[in-house]
Amino acid sequence: MSVLEEKIKKNREQYDAHEPAEGHFDRFASRLDNQLHANERRGSRRLRLLRYAAGILLIGSVATILLIQFSGNSSAVIADPVNDELAMVRDHYNQLTDQKLDEISSCTVSDEEAAKVDEIARAQIEKLEADASMLQEELNKDASNDRVYGALVNNYRTRIKILDNIITRVCQL
Repeated sequence: MSVLEEKIKKNREQYDAHEPAEGHFDRFASRLDNQLHANERRGSRRLRLLRYAAGILLIGSVATILLIQFSGNSSAVIADPVNDELAMVRDHYNQLTDQKLDEISSCTVSDEEAAKVDEIARAQIEKLEADASMLQEELNKDASNDRVYGALVNNYRTRIKILDNIITRVCQL
Protein backbone atom coordinates (compact mmCIF):
# COMPACT_ATOMS: atom_id res chain seq x y z
CA MET A 1 0.00 0.00 0.00
CA SER A 2 1.41 3.39 -0.89
CA VAL A 3 1.95 6.18 1.58
CA LEU A 4 -0.73 8.29 -0.09
CA GLU A 5 -3.37 5.56 0.16
CA GLU A 6 -2.51 4.99 3.79
CA LYS A 7 -2.78 8.70 4.58
CA ILE A 8 -6.18 8.93 2.84
CA LYS A 9 -7.54 5.93 4.73
CA LYS A 10 -6.39 7.31 8.08
CA ASN A 11 -7.94 10.75 7.45
CA ARG A 12 -11.07 9.65 5.59
CA GLU A 13 -13.43 11.57 7.89
CA GLN A 14 -11.81 14.86 6.92
CA TYR A 15 -12.27 14.22 3.20
CA ASP A 16 -15.90 13.08 3.42
CA ALA A 17 -17.08 15.97 5.62
CA HIS A 18 -18.38 18.30 2.89
CA GLU A 19 -21.72 17.84 1.15
CA PRO A 20 -22.72 19.72 -2.04
CA ALA A 21 -24.25 23.17 -1.59
CA GLU A 22 -27.99 23.59 -0.96
CA GLY A 23 -30.01 23.09 -4.16
CA HIS A 24 -27.14 21.52 -6.11
CA PHE A 25 -29.02 18.35 -6.99
CA ASP A 26 -32.14 20.30 -8.04
CA ARG A 27 -30.14 22.60 -10.35
CA PHE A 28 -28.35 19.60 -11.83
CA ALA A 29 -31.61 17.76 -12.51
CA SER A 30 -33.23 20.83 -14.07
CA ARG A 31 -30.27 21.30 -16.44
CA LEU A 32 -30.51 17.69 -17.52
CA ASP A 33 -34.25 18.07 -18.14
CA ASN A 34 -33.70 21.23 -20.19
CA GLN A 35 -31.11 19.50 -22.38
CA LEU A 36 -33.35 16.48 -22.86
CA HIS A 37 -36.36 18.57 -23.90
CA ALA A 38 -34.28 20.73 -26.24
CA ASN A 39 -33.04 17.60 -28.05
CA GLU A 40 -36.56 16.16 -28.24
CA ARG A 41 -38.01 19.32 -29.81
CA ARG A 42 -35.20 19.61 -32.33
CA GLY A 43 -35.29 15.96 -33.43
CA SER A 44 -39.04 15.32 -33.49
CA ARG A 45 -39.63 16.60 -37.05
CA ARG A 46 -36.64 14.73 -38.45
CA LEU A 47 -37.66 11.64 -36.55
CA ARG A 48 -41.12 11.75 -38.09
CA LEU A 49 -39.64 12.09 -41.57
CA LEU A 50 -37.26 9.21 -40.96
CA ARG A 51 -40.12 7.06 -39.72
CA TYR A 52 -42.12 7.79 -42.87
CA ALA A 53 -39.09 6.99 -45.02
CA ALA A 54 -38.48 3.77 -43.11
CA GLY A 55 -42.14 2.80 -43.53
CA ILE A 56 -42.01 3.41 -47.25
CA LEU A 57 -38.77 1.44 -47.49
CA LEU A 58 -40.31 -1.43 -45.54
CA ILE A 59 -43.43 -1.51 -47.72
CA GLY A 60 -41.26 -1.42 -50.86
CA SER A 61 -39.09 -4.25 -49.57
CA VAL A 62 -42.06 -6.43 -48.70
CA ALA A 63 -43.64 -5.74 -52.09
CA THR A 64 -40.39 -6.66 -53.86
CA ILE A 65 -40.04 -9.88 -51.91
CA LEU A 66 -43.63 -10.85 -52.64
CA LEU A 67 -43.17 -10.00 -56.31
CA ILE A 68 -40.08 -12.21 -56.50
CA GLN A 69 -41.76 -15.12 -54.73
CA PHE A 70 -44.95 -15.05 -56.76
CA SER A 71 -43.48 -14.17 -60.14
CA GLY A 72 -43.14 -17.81 -61.11
CA ASN A 73 -39.37 -17.77 -60.66
CA SER A 74 -39.54 -19.06 -57.13
CA SER A 75 -36.65 -21.45 -57.70
CA ALA A 76 -34.26 -18.54 -57.10
CA VAL A 77 -35.55 -18.05 -53.57
CA ILE A 78 -34.73 -21.13 -51.56
CA ALA A 79 -35.44 -21.36 -47.86
CA ASP A 80 -32.32 -22.61 -46.16
CA PRO A 81 -30.50 -21.79 -42.94
CA VAL A 82 -27.96 -19.54 -44.69
CA ASN A 83 -30.69 -17.34 -46.19
CA ASP A 84 -32.52 -17.19 -42.84
CA GLU A 85 -29.34 -16.27 -41.00
CA LEU A 86 -28.44 -13.67 -43.61
CA ALA A 87 -31.91 -12.15 -43.34
CA MET A 88 -31.48 -11.82 -39.57
CA VAL A 89 -28.04 -10.24 -40.02
CA ARG A 90 -29.41 -7.84 -42.64
CA ASP A 91 -32.34 -6.85 -40.39
CA HIS A 92 -30.02 -6.28 -37.43
CA TYR A 93 -27.64 -4.04 -39.36
CA ASN A 94 -30.51 -2.16 -41.05
CA GLN A 95 -31.94 -1.43 -37.61
CA LEU A 96 -28.53 -0.22 -36.40
CA THR A 97 -28.21 1.93 -39.51
CA ASP A 98 -31.54 3.60 -38.79
CA GLN A 99 -30.52 4.24 -35.18
CA LYS A 100 -27.21 5.74 -36.27
CA LEU A 101 -28.93 8.00 -38.82
CA ASP A 102 -31.29 9.20 -36.07
CA GLU A 103 -28.31 9.87 -33.83
CA ILE A 104 -26.62 11.86 -36.60
CA SER A 105 -29.75 13.95 -37.04
CA SER A 106 -29.94 14.69 -33.34
CA CYS A 107 -26.30 15.88 -33.22
CA THR A 108 -26.65 18.49 -35.95
CA VAL A 109 -27.33 22.09 -35.05
CA SER A 110 -29.50 23.20 -37.97
CA ASP A 111 -31.80 21.60 -40.52
CA GLU A 112 -29.45 22.59 -43.34
CA GLU A 113 -26.53 20.89 -41.65
CA ALA A 114 -28.68 17.84 -40.95
CA ALA A 115 -29.65 17.63 -44.62
CA LYS A 116 -26.01 17.88 -45.77
CA VAL A 117 -24.75 15.28 -43.32
CA ASP A 118 -27.70 13.00 -44.09
CA GLU A 119 -26.98 13.32 -47.83
CA ILE A 120 -23.32 12.41 -47.32
CA ALA A 121 -24.19 9.43 -45.12
CA ARG A 122 -26.85 8.14 -47.50
CA ALA A 123 -24.52 8.47 -50.50
CA GLN A 124 -21.93 6.30 -48.79
CA ILE A 125 -24.57 3.79 -47.72
CA GLU A 126 -25.96 3.62 -51.27
CA LYS A 127 -22.49 2.71 -52.57
CA LEU A 128 -22.27 -0.08 -50.04
CA GLU A 129 -25.80 -1.23 -50.90
CA ALA A 130 -24.79 -1.52 -54.56
CA ASP A 131 -21.84 -3.68 -53.54
CA ALA A 132 -24.11 -5.71 -51.25
CA SER A 133 -26.55 -6.40 -54.08
CA MET A 134 -23.71 -7.73 -56.25
CA LEU A 135 -22.53 -9.92 -53.38
CA GLN A 136 -26.09 -11.13 -52.82
CA GLU A 137 -26.33 -12.14 -56.49
CA GLU A 138 -23.10 -14.10 -56.15
CA LEU A 139 -24.40 -15.76 -53.01
CA ASN A 140 -27.64 -16.68 -54.78
CA LYS A 141 -25.56 -18.41 -57.48
CA ASP A 142 -23.47 -20.35 -54.95
CA ALA A 143 -24.96 -20.41 -51.45
CA SER A 144 -22.10 -22.52 -50.10
CA ASN A 145 -19.47 -19.83 -50.76
CA ASP A 146 -18.39 -18.71 -47.28
CA ARG A 147 -16.13 -15.97 -48.62
CA VAL A 148 -19.00 -14.18 -50.34
CA TYR A 149 -21.15 -14.58 -47.23
CA GLY A 150 -18.36 -13.11 -45.08
CA ALA A 151 -17.88 -10.23 -47.52
CA LEU A 152 -21.60 -9.47 -47.37
CA VAL A 153 -21.61 -9.42 -43.57
CA ASN A 154 -18.47 -7.26 -43.62
CA ASN A 155 -20.29 -4.87 -45.96
CA TYR A 156 -23.00 -4.41 -43.31
CA ARG A 157 -20.36 -3.85 -40.62
CA THR A 158 -18.66 -1.24 -42.77
CA ARG A 159 -21.91 0.74 -42.97
CA ILE A 160 -22.03 0.97 -39.18
CA LYS A 161 -18.34 1.94 -38.99
CA ILE A 162 -18.90 4.76 -41.50
CA LEU A 163 -21.92 6.04 -39.59
CA ASP A 164 -20.03 5.85 -36.29
CA ASN A 165 -17.23 7.87 -37.87
CA ILE A 166 -19.73 10.50 -39.02
CA ILE A 167 -21.32 10.59 -35.57
CA THR A 168 -17.91 11.08 -33.97
CA ARG A 169 -17.06 13.96 -36.27
CA VAL A 170 -20.46 15.70 -36.17
CA CYS A 171 -21.16 15.33 -32.47
CA GLN A 172 -17.72 16.58 -31.41
CA LEU A 173 -18.14 19.88 -33.27
